[in-house]
Amino acid sequence: MVNIYIALISLVLILSLLLVLIRVKEILKQSKRLDEKLKEERDRANAIVSSMGEGLLVLDTNYKIVLINPAAEKLLETTANEAVRQKWAEFVQAYIGKKQILFEKRSSVKVLKSGKVIITTVIDDHYYKTRSGRKFPVVSITAPLLRNGAVTGVVKLFHDVTREKEIDRMKTEFISLASHQLRTPLSALKWFTELLMEKNYGSLTDEQKEFVKNIADSTERMISLVNSLLNISRIESGRIIIDPKPTDLNELVNKVLKELEEKIKNKKINIIFSIHQQLPLINTDPKLIRHVYMNLIDNAIKYSPTGGEISIIVSKKDDQIISQISDNGYGIPKNQHYKIFQKFFRGVNVIKHETEGSGLGLYLVKAIIDSSEGKIWFKSEEKKGTTFWFSLPIVGSKPKAGEVSLDAEIK
Repeated sequence: MVNIYIALISLVLILSLLLVLIRVKEILKQSKRLDEKLKEERDRANAIVSSMGEGLLVLDTNYKIVLINPAAEKLLETTANEAVRQKWAEFVQAYIGKKQILFEKRSSVKVLKSGKVIITTVIDDHYYKTRSGRKFPVVSITAPLLRNGAVTGVVKLFHDVTREKEIDRMKTEFISLASHQLRTPLSALKWFTELLMEKNYGSLTDEQKEFVKNIADSTERMISLVNSLLNISRIESGRIIIDPKPTDLNELVNKVLKELEEKIKNKKINIIFSIHQQLPLINTDPKLIRHVYMNLIDNAIKYSPTGGEISIIVSKKDDQIISQISDNGYGIPKNQHYKIFQKFFRGVNVIKHETEGSGLGLYLVKAIIDSSEGKIWFKSEEKKGTTFWFSLPIVGSKPKAGEVSLDAEIK
């Protein structure tokens, strides 16, 4: 009887062991299928990364390169063996124009700290230096790698825009050439229109006077456009003279407001102007900075409804002088914010209210601020208004030799 029990128990144990072995075999099969699936996904991801035309980098929280794709290797003139485990900011130098970007200003550092995506465009004038020392222009997207809401690294996608830069340069040269060719006929048209309006050459009927006035107004608008195009080509080609002088911003802004007085009265705009009482003279080019204030305040007037309010505040913060120009006008659509400093951009909403405008003003303003070693930014909400801020270093800007000044315009 005991032998039967022992046999039954042995049989149960054997059956249990067989079931366990079957289960283990199934698990091993599932694990193998999972491994094959993971390998398939990994191979697919590697194939995508390897076939990308843009450079791709992945950085860890110490800014060390953990992944670099073949396109990035080619663009930076390096290899994965050389690049991986190197600190990105030390491995590849980055520039804005000719000025090297400091470590704390690098987009990867900002993204790792803020967790926000940073996108650069052609107009940001960013460059990387390859391992051989060659500089090339780039546009990039730098984004955080997130895990359970925490930033665990940075992914950077970048593209060589040498061709785009060359096309932009050729376009600028064409604009400059065309603008110069337009100067002579526009000057002549303006002069003859002024002669027609003088009584020395015979009187005109009221209808003829209206025609001549329309010709004169259209000529002035064309001259303004040509002057803007010429100024842009001068700045982009580096031919603008920067001549810093001790400048009283209070006096400068008041002169701008005086020039815009007729427009302010016509639209019944309420102007609020506040300036730091102990603001020092700033060593800057008054012609360039005057143009910045003129453009921003004129835009605020132009794109505000009748009876609107504009506030101008000039203050001091640390080693910077901050100017703020706010309006309660039409605002800029959120989906168009990224275009605001691009050439020829005009918001779709403001075109309905103001058909005239070249879309060159803010592009020129940013170029002037950049050349003065300052910064410009804005906040805007459609139907509620816009605020622009720009900063200038208290120490002032550096002089720069050039060929022409910004006010070398058609008269």
